[in-house]
Amino acid sequence: MRHLSIVPRYRSVSAWSQHVPIAHWLVESLRPRTVVELGTYRGVSFFAFCEAAEHYSPETFIHAVDTWQGDEHLGFYGEEVFEKVSEYWGRHHKTHSALIRSTFDEAAGHFGEKSINLLHIDGLHTYEAVRHDYETWLPLVAEDGVILFHDINVRTRGFGVWKLWEELKAEHPDEYLESLNGSGLGLLFLGGTNKPDQEEWQRVMPLMTAKGLILESLGQEVAKVEAARREIGALKAQLARITESSFLKLLVKIQSLFR
Repeated sequence: MRHLSIVPRYRSVSAWSQHVPIAHWLVESLRPRTVVELGTYRGVSFFAFCEAAEHYSPETFIHAVDTWQGDEHLGFYGEEVFEKVSEYWGRHHKTHSALIRSTFDEAAGHFGEKSINLLHIDGLHTYEAVRHDYETWLPLVAEDGVILFHDINVRTRGFGVWKLWEELKAEHPDEYLESLNGSGLGLLFLGGTNKPDQEEWQRVMPLMTAKGLILESLGQEVAKVEAARREIGALKAQLARITESSFLKLLVKIQSLFR
């Protein structure tokens, strides 16, 4: 269980934080040659795969697919999110990973049949959208590949991953594991080939869950610090404007004395 020793360098607020240890565990255990992530947003899951590959699987290459524009569930946002992810990626993980800025359907054309060893689906979370992503990308996953489904616990705001996950569990009763902490993560082991036995899963999950909770807390603290820095920056700018305004008023007053 060496993966439990990884302390992520990249931290941000994310519903994926609690599952970061699972990403580390999967990469250490499976050493997948090709990982594809559909939906990256701030990059917590993506960089979890990258850091695990750096430690345990140098032959692994990770692809992050996203438009970095948002959607109806996540909300829409500006360029600042992509810029932060791209900047960190460029400094730390550029040699063994790639950012693909496109729709999922467009990106599917970049990969050959049965070429993906680990697929992470985390895009738009309606039932129709996640089923479409699953059916579109399934032919591209290796016969012994693993597919991750995030947010299997969420049943509000039109989320439908849980519904697809229940269907897949019924279709593949011996090929899945699930983590029900946080937003939930479903793990589908195609053919059951790489699936660990239930005893090993039950042994390691409490440790991964505990570490995930710590990482989630750290991400929240980082967000508070970043918010405080932004507020301080805004106050400094406001102070500079006030000081400049006061100086100009004083200068005008001095000039009037010599008229």
